[in-house]
Amino acid sequence: MKKIILLFLGLISGISVFSQTEAYSADVKQCLKSNGTYTYYESVFDACFSQIEAQYSKFGISSETWDELKSVKPEAMEDVSDKLVLAYQDYFNHDDVKRMNTLFASNTGQTMLSNPEALTKKDKKTIDEFYRSATGKKITKSQAGMQEKMQVISDFWCGEMYKTVNKKLEEKGYSVR
Repeated sequence: MKKIILLFLGLISGISVFSQTEAYSADVKQCLKSNGTYTYYESVFDACFSQIEAQYSKFGISSETWDELKSVKPEAMEDVSDKLVLAYQDYFNHDDVKRMNTLFASNTGQTMLSNPEALTKKDKKTIDEFYRSATGKKITKSQAGMQEKMQVISDFWCGEMYKTVNKKLEEKGYSVR
């Protein structure tokens, strides 16, 4: 009977940890969209893809084929978002991410990200208070490490995308080798 109870408790705690992990992941992904990181990686995807297109330009590959290959973008964006969630886990707990989301969702946060010159004195005070908080200090302290991790993620991700697209082009009979 003890084994059944322990198994049951283990199963329940596993489900709880899984749902907490899913909630954390969803909140980080929201943060990535709010703070512009997701948009940045969309531009990285587009730039990597443009490089691939330039490399294969001599083959006269149809626009339909390129559109087919570009259709991996949503999957690629989900992949990079998952990698970025892991980077965030190294620096921020769930409460930190929730606080960031609260700031980024506010008018002050949106103005800070889109047009910092338009910040009012009240906005600046709110932002200063945020960056004096424990979460704000973590953001400031982690900037160098996060930038380094994000560069590694970007390089690896773009390289993997290149290999995937290159393989698909080779399967269609195009090769730059």
